[in-house]
Amino acid sequence: MSDTKTRIRRWGLEHAQLRAELELIRAHYASDEDFDVAIERLFAELKAKEDFRKRTEEPPKWE
Repeated sequence: MSDTKTRIRRWGLEHAQLRAELELIRAHYASDEDFDVAIERLFAELKAKEDFRKRTEEPPKWE
């Protein structure tokens, strides 16, 4: 039971870190009017989300 609670707590912390990273990216690439800046922001957000998925992905449980 505590293992499940630990995983949920860890996921919550990882999710909070993702939200903070996205806010920093959005603050860094504030100008949406320039197409190149918007593309850089998009790729930075996608990379942050992919890193989040890699951190929170559970490895398969082998018997």
